[in-house]
Amino acid sequence: MSNLVLAALKPAQRAVVTALDMEFPVREKLAALGVRIGRNLQVVRRVGAAGPMQVRVGHTDLILRAADARRITVELLPEAPA
Repeated sequence: MSNLVLAALKPAQRAVVTALDMEFPVREKLAALGVRIGRNLQVVRRVGAAGPMQVRVGHTDLILRAADARRITVELLPEAPA
């Protein structure tokens, strides 16, 4: 598996968070919403290639700005069998 930024994922792709490269207040707010190192997440949808994205973490859906998604490093998870 390779590490990449969350902003590079496409809808329906799943990944695990490996790093958060952002200021402490933003990192703490994301942690309160469930975005922490070691947590699985899934991209639900995107608005354009460089727009915001809807991400699901557990039972929580949130919208991330593209700038914040580029500062979250993830490891892509294998696709679930159909």
